[in-house]
Amino acid sequence: MPKTKAAFVPQGLDDYIIMGRYVIFVCIAAELLILPQVSAMFYMIYAGAAPRVVSCAGQHFDELLEGKEICFKLEEMPNCTHPDFRYQFKSVNVEWKYFCKTSKLVKNSISIQMLGAIVGSITFGQISDSFGRKIGSQIALIGMMLSWLIVAKTEDLFQFTIARVITAFFAGGSISIINVFIMENIPKKHRMWINMLITWSPNMPVYAFLAYLAESWDRLALINALVCIPGIVFFQFFIHESPRWLITKGKLEEAKQVLHKQFKTSKQEYLMGEEFDDILHLEYTRAVQKQKKGQYSYLHLFATSHLAITTVVLAFSYCATSVINYGVLFNMEKLSGSIYWNSVYTGIIRYFCNITFGYADLKFARIGRKFIHTSGLVVILVSLSFVVISYALHINHETKELIRYSILIASSMTSQIYIANGIVGNELFPTPIRTIGYSFLQLWNRIGVVVSPFVFYLADYWLGLPFLVMILLSFIDTFSFECLLPETKGKHLVEHMPPKNEWFFKKPEQILELVEDPSNQRPVIETPVVTQP
Repeated sequence: MPKTKAAFVPQGLDDYIIMGRYVIFVCIAAELLILPQVSAMFYMIYAGAAPRVVSCAGQHFDELLEGKEICFKLEEMPNCTHPDFRYQFKSVNVEWKYFCKTSKLVKNSISIQMLGAIVGSITFGQISDSFGRKIGSQIALIGMMLSWLIVAKTEDLFQFTIARVITAFFAGGSISIINVFIMENIPKKHRMWINMLITWSPNMPVYAFLAYLAESWDRLALINALVCIPGIVFFQFFIHESPRWLITKGKLEEAKQVLHKQFKTSKQEYLMGEEFDDILHLEYTRAVQKQKKGQYSYLHLFATSHLAITTVVLAFSYCATSVINYGVLFNMEKLSGSIYWNSVYTGIIRYFCNITFGYADLKFARIGRKFIHTSGLVVILVSLSFVVISYALHINHETKELIRYSILIASSMTSQIYIANGIVGNELFPTPIRTIGYSFLQLWNRIGVVVSPFVFYLADYWLGLPFLVMILLSFIDTFSFECLLPETKGKHLVEHMPPKNEWFFKKPEQILELVEDPSNQRPVIETPVVTQP
C-alpha cells in the first residue's frame, strides 16, 4: 500500500504515544503485575474465611440459618467448647481455631495488614517520583515475593499478621506506581478501554482457581510468591522507564533514547528527527519555567481550589468504594454458595461490565468517565436497597439466593468505579504530582479497606445495617463526583502545575512565562499515512 504524507501537529507529549507493539508490551507487563497485586489484596478472602459451625454439644444447626444467627445460638450454649466445623478452604481461622466472636481477631488482623498497604502507597509514591516508575515497581515485586515466603512459614496469628503487613506494604507500593506508569505509556484515546480490559476483574477467577488448587493458606502463600516472578523478568527486559518522568527530571537525552527504542519496537521511526528533539526541549523548557523547582509533596495536592476539590472528591470515592468492595469480599464466606464460585461470578460480572463500558467509551463520545462512574453507583444503590428491604421485612431466608447475587453485583460494580477514579485522577493531576496524587488516593483506598471489616460488625445490632451504611456512602459519592468534577474524556494529561499566584500557601508572585515568538511555536512533522490501494 502506498504511503503519502499528512501534517502532524503535536500538542504535547501525549501525541507521540501511539498504539503499537510497545504499548502491547506495556499491557502485558501490567497484567503480569496485576496478578501479584490481586494475590496480595484478595488473599484474605480465603485465608481469613471463617468456618461454618454445623453442630456443637450434640445440637445440629439448620442449614437455612446464616452464620451470624448460628453464632447468636452458640452464645446461649455455655457447654459448647469443641464445635464441629465445615469449611471450603483451610484458612488461618481453621488452623488456629478462630470462629464466631474470636473470628473478629482475624478480621482485626486484616485491618492491621492493610495499614501496610497505606504506608506502602505513601512511600512508593515518593520513591516513584524521585527514582522512577520502573525501579519502584521492581522493588515492590521483589519485596512481595520474599515476604510471601515468610507468610507461609508463620506459626501463629501474630507472626502471620506481621508478615502480611510487609506483603501489603509492597503491594500498596506496586499499586500506587503501576497505574500511573500505564497512563503515561498508552494513547489517550485508548486509556479507558485498556484500563477496562487489563484490570483486576479477569484475575479474580484465576486467583479463585489458584486458591482451589492450594486448599490451604500456607500453600496459597507459596503460590503467591511464584506469580511475582514473571512480572519481575518481563519488566526488566521489555519495559523502559517512563519518558514523561525522565523529561520532568531533566533527563532529556535518556528520554530521547527511551522514546527511540519505543518507536523502533513499534515501527514508528517516522516520529524521530530534529522536530522531535525540539518538542522534548520545549516541553522541558516549559516545565522549568512554569514549575516550582525541587520536590513536590502531598501538600501540593491542595495548592489550588481545583486541585483540593479533585483530591477530596476522589479520595472519598476511593474510600467509600473500598468499604463496599472489601466489606463484601472479606466476608464472602457469609454468602450462600461456594466461596470459589462467588469469586468467579464476581470476576466475570466485573469483566463483562468493564469490556462493555470500555467499548462504549471508545465507540460513543457521550459516554465518558462520569457516566461510567455514576452508572456503577446506581446499580450498587438498587442492589443494596433490595438487600436492606429483605432484612427489614424478615424475608432474608426465603430470598437468600437473590440477596447473594445482589451483593455480588454490588461488589462487581466497584471495579468500574475504581477504574474511572484512577483515570480521572491521572487526567486531572499535573505530571509533577501525578504519582503523589495517585498514591494519596490509594491511601484513602486502603483506609476504606481497613474500615471495611468493622462495617460488618454493625450486623451485631441488625443484619441489614452494614448495607444501609454502604447505601449512604454511595449517595454521597454519586452527588459529589457528578457535581464537583469535570468530564475528562479526550483531554490531554495536565503537564504543569498551576501558576504560583493561584496557590493558597504562596504569596502572589510574578511567574516567568514563555515568550510568544517563533522559537516557541510547535513544529510540524510530516507523518506517513497509509492509504488503501
